[in-house]
Amino acid sequence: MSQLDIVLCIIPKLEPDAPTAGPAVLKSRLKAAGFGCEVMDLNIKLYNALKKRDLHDRYFFEEDALFTANDDYEPSAEFEEFYLGNREIFTGWIEELRVKNPRWVGMSLLSYLSRAVAVRLSELVREHMPGTGIVWGGADAQDQIYKLKDRGLIDHWIRGDGEVSLVELLRGNTSSPGIDSLATNQITDLEAGPMPDYDDIDWSEYPEINWHKPIYVTGSKGCVKSCTFCNVYQTWPRFVYRSGNDIADELLALRKAYDRRTFLFTDSLVNGSMRAFREMMARLRDAKQSGKNLSWSGQWIIRPKSQSPESDYVMMKESGCKWLDIGLEHFSQDVRYHMGKRITDADMWHCLDMLQKHGIGHSLLMIVGYPTETEEDHARTLETIRYLFDNGYAGRKNKDGFDFMSLAFTNTLMLEDKGPLWEMIKGEVRDYRGVHDWTYRDNTLDVRIRRFREIHDLIEQMRKRPVRNWYIERNRVLYEKKASGLIPVDGWTG
Repeated sequence: MSQLDIVLCIIPKLEPDAPTAGPAVLKSRLKAAGFGCEVMDLNIKLYNALKKRDLHDRYFFEEDALFTANDDYEPSAEFEEFYLGNREIFTGWIEELRVKNPRWVGMSLLSYLSRAVAVRLSELVREHMPGTGIVWGGADAQDQIYKLKDRGLIDHWIRGDGEVSLVELLRGNTSSPGIDSLATNQITDLEAGPMPDYDDIDWSEYPEINWHKPIYVTGSKGCVKSCTFCNVYQTWPRFVYRSGNDIADELLALRKAYDRRTFLFTDSLVNGSMRAFREMMARLRDAKQSGKNLSWSGQWIIRPKSQSPESDYVMMKESGCKWLDIGLEHFSQDVRYHMGKRITDADMWHCLDMLQKHGIGHSLLMIVGYPTETEEDHARTLETIRYLFDNGYAGRKNKDGFDFMSLAFTNTLMLEDKGPLWEMIKGEVRDYRGVHDWTYRDNTLDVRIRRFREIHDLIEQMRKRPVRNWYIERNRVLYEKKASGLIPVDGWTG
């Protein structure tokens, strides 16, 4: 039997809309270097297997916190129960891997929600495929990952970009930068490699959500901002980006090769370079005018009117912009400034006015309970929510039947005892018991729970219907249980 060099596995749990971009990028690099590689999307396999049992909503949305693991990479008792009840799904993956007979199994972990599955799958590979190397990589290759190597569950890990490091690992160069190191080997030339290779993907396995036929693409890595609460800089210390023409070339090639019409950007912000952004939009606008149906969505940063005039919003609409996730974070300018987001109220309203005028859907990503948030700041949030609904910014439906503006207050701030924010305020933090339970001045856990509840009660009141968001509902339940003392602080994973 011929032996494949590596199988790259997309590890649950993720949104089941499309395969993540990383493995397809790595496959194209590995093929160019002469290695045999296949991609297995275990996330969609798990989603569809659970869907057959009518369990997909429960585990992918309502109770997805069970896919986490603690800092020692030990899954919870809830995950163990889930695993034992669905073990044949996992052993089925092992049978597929044994048929492929790879020298290496690579596991791509996008977030902490991939940890529990990756641990159990590594154990099964060790048991049923002795001699097969295991390498973990992706955004969740975090500080404590060396413990897995000490336990013998993995052979190596790659933190951050793997385009160079993974090729070197397969060549046997385990001392190459980025391998078994907490320092990242960031790729600075994003245009150097071939187009992502999705040839192993069966696109019929993916459900149609919101808009049809999505595919992920990457136009930049890193961020132009240094927000106090964000850790993007740890993985990508530098902001690097592709030219607009290079991005447009890839989108149009992916459309032709895989018939994908909706492009979802993985970038921390699609408008990090305005020149590249406008260049891409001009190409996509021309493609649409020539009859190529396409749309795109991504994360967006609010810029002043002088940097992003109305002409940009016009071109966004003409180029197929369908939806923007906007990291506004707070309606109080004072709180935003402390976060490192120099977004004035005038900047915010210019952006919201332009999005409303040109019919571009968007979600405002918001944080409840930032340490310096006062009762006055919270009152400003409630006042702004009322204004948004009363003046037609929120509460309207687009032509697809989805809310034109989504207010995503999905969690209170999780404060880690490290990083820029911690260094700024640690002298005034009291009773620190974990990322959720801490006190800064008069900002306590009980205060944050109350503010969270008041915000969502108001949104439901203004919408005149319940907020149907699994992430919100999950956190609401967790907050209720925590407030009533039913969950110990150290065991709370909301």
